[in-house]
Amino acid sequence: MTETKKTTIFLILAVIFLVTAVLTRPVVREIKMEEMIGKPLFQKFTDPLAVKTLEIVKPNSTGDTEHFRVTEVDGVWSIPSHDNYPADAKDQMGKVAEALVDLKVLDVVTSPTEENDITALHTMYGVIDPNSESASLSEGIGVKVTLIGAGDEKFVDLIVGKEADAKEQKNSEDPTEQTKLRYVRIADQVPIYIAEIDPSRFTTNFDQWIEKNLLDISSLDVKEIFVDEYSYKTELDMQLGAPVIIPTFIGDMVFGYDSSASGPEKWTLKKWMGFRGTKYEYYERTMKPDEELNSETLDGMISALNDLKIVSVTKKPSVLATALREGKPFSEQIGTPDPSLQKSGFCLVKLPDLKRGTGERIQLLSNKGDIQIRMKDGIRYNLRFGDLTGTESEITNNADNNTEASGKNQPAMGANRYLFVTAEFDASMIPEPDIQPVPEIPDGLNPEQTENANKEKEQIEKSNQREQERYNKAIEEGKKRAEKLTNRFADWYYVISEDVYKKIHLTQINVFREKKKETEDKDEHHEHGENHDHKQETIETKLPNLPGTDGLINMSGLSETPAEETKKEEPKPVDETKKEEPKPVEETKKEEPKPVEETKKEEPKPVEETKKEEPKPVEETKKEE
Repeated sequence: MTETKKTTIFLILAVIFLVTAVLTRPVVREIKMEEMIGKPLFQKFTDPLAVKTLEIVKPNSTGDTEHFRVTEVDGVWSIPSHDNYPADAKDQMGKVAEALVDLKVLDVVTSPTEENDITALHTMYGVIDPNSESASLSEGIGVKVTLIGAGDEKFVDLIVGKEADAKEQKNSEDPTEQTKLRYVRIADQVPIYIAEIDPSRFTTNFDQWIEKNLLDISSLDVKEIFVDEYSYKTELDMQLGAPVIIPTFIGDMVFGYDSSASGPEKWTLKKWMGFRGTKYEYYERTMKPDEELNSETLDGMISALNDLKIVSVTKKPSVLATALREGKPFSEQIGTPDPSLQKSGFCLVKLPDLKRGTGERIQLLSNKGDIQIRMKDGIRYNLRFGDLTGTESEITNNADNNTEASGKNQPAMGANRYLFVTAEFDASMIPEPDIQPVPEIPDGLNPEQTENANKEKEQIEKSNQREQERYNKAIEEGKKRAEKLTNRFADWYYVISEDVYKKIHLTQINVFREKKKETEDKDEHHEHGENHDHKQETIETKLPNLPGTDGLINMSGLSETPAEETKKEEPKPVDETKKEEPKPVEETKKEEPKPVEETKKEEPKPVEETKKEEPKPVEETKKEE
């Protein structure tokens, strides 16, 4: 074949391919913006279950940009901005998907053909991308919502702007929903549309994306509440040149709870122990004839526990979390105290075992004491109250979890407090099986008597077997539940609001009251209790840079007089107690135990003199006040 023929063939093939390409090319039709009205804005987004990641970016009240991200990995939703804390995304993701699936365009505000300043238009309608450079203008910034599927496929990338003007709500399908009409636009496009959408569904509040009931308990299953009332403070020891821990022990109380009863009958004081004397004698106390339990305070505590809400979390170091998960005693958990404990208001110390009187042991102390919730199924929840955090919410504003680099954590909105939660199983809380003695069949019975005796024996044996199986099942289920809860709590320091703390933190001040004589007396007593509690918070001191990298925190020893000693004369009104103040601790001890009247006759010492005598911890002084 000659070269000329080859060239001719190639030219003919080229022409054929060109004609084929022209005939089969897709027809591009310019879509007019008006044709978008009534159609879904994101036509490819039809399956909410295909979403694997949700990102929300929005401006906050301080002018910073707030990033929030929820993602699913292996079927588990988590929040990367909070160290991948488990998210209860079912409800919230449903709300987001419902708002965006089949989101229809109701009207078109601008189109690409209009010759306008695009940035000015986007600013006017509030649809500036919060991630763009234009966001630095701090005006007209919208809320950006992005839904991502497998393989980083973007189903939705929407910017929600300002509310639509009333005159532009002409196409609203429901006039009652006109307040939900918003200016919106697709993130990488210019046109601005009007759509019916509720931006409140795109919340970045941490507590809205997690399980609401932290403890997962029902008040119907509560059996007892144990309160261990104490506190500690840190003080600089000039000789050691380091801060030391000074604990103040007050006592403990056990309250029985009967959910089937009504009113004050739900509550009983099962045990009340206190400390007295310079050697901290552990003794049993009783309510006086004119005292009663404050059932309103106790009911409020149960209600708050039944729906315990947290506002943030901080992850524990892995060594501590692993030790907790393995159930090691605190004395064996870590060779040296973990700095995160001290930072959060907890400390490991070696103290005399005042309650058992069996020498010293390593204890985990909490800044504001502990409570224990004892359940009918044998689960014991231990809630330890730590230090104040000073922040309302620690929402991280960096979707890549680079929190330190971003420097955009939410500012303080109110006081919060750390909460250390553990769970364990106590088999003694499970009722023992009701095992009946199996009778022996005596000799000499006739056949009928023998048959009846055998039937009775068989019935008792079956009943005993059922009882034992019930007990064994309760023990097995209790252990499994305790293990599940331990794994759940081990990794986290929780943060609760101060309002929640005040509801669940019980003290002798707020659980006992004088029996009602007059409404005025009750109100006055309650008011003093609140003032006293507030005073404790305001004078609390904490020193930074606690030691603990080389061993347990230093202890200065117990104060010479237990805090409970100053409460021996209660229940006196707070005003009456104040008349005795301020007396030095030594003088108070010398006069004990004197009747109230004799104590009152003593002239009060000036404040300056009291200060000279004090080596007492702050908490002790507060109790006397």
